[in-house]
Amino acid sequence: MPYASGESPELGDYVKNKWEQPGTVTTVHTAPGGEQRVCIRWDGGGKDLLIATVDQFMPVSRNRS
Repeated sequence: MPYASGESPELGDYVKNKWEQPGTVTTVHTAPGGEQRVCIRWDGGGKDLLIATVDQFMPVSRNRS
């Protein structure tokens, strides 16, 4: 399952949710059946999101290093 924009998630992607909260993808999990889930580290210092479906996020930028 890709991001809402159609791109597949990668480790280090900078994303935002529907409330415009920015964060960084720290882990990508692929569940049986192909559903992708991510862990997010929030920029604002909030509690890390341990697991969420990818389609809840839009990519802002991708770390190309």
